[in-house]
Amino acid sequence: MGKTDKGEHPLIYDDYTVQEVDPNWLQERVKPKRHIGLTPELCIMCRACEDVCPWECIFMMSPSIIKNADKHSVMTLAEQSASVFIIDDNECTRCAICVERCPSDALWLGRVDQA
Repeated sequence: MGKTDKGEHPLIYDDYTVQEVDPNWLQERVKPKRHIGLTPELCIMCRACEDVCPWECIFMMSPSIIKNADKHSVMTLAEQSASVFIIDDNECTRCAICVERCPSDALWLGRVDQA
């Protein structure tokens, strides 16, 4: 799938099933008990994180992928957003290359017990 729409605008993906990550599930994982966090106010949507990810597990998605969220605040945020930042936790190794690459310091690496 290409990263641009006819060379004019970045392609915002809409073919993904979103599920909230259960913190207890993360605690039981063999992977490092860390997560990649996003401060949305700092994100400039340059998509450098997507481009640099060696596991291809970061996606900027269409807000329409969030349907019938359990939390009203999540639905409100999705309706007000141009895109939704998604990390496929099954593929992410928490290498933090995306954190290092982010030019606006919008991404950060945190511990699960600090979330």
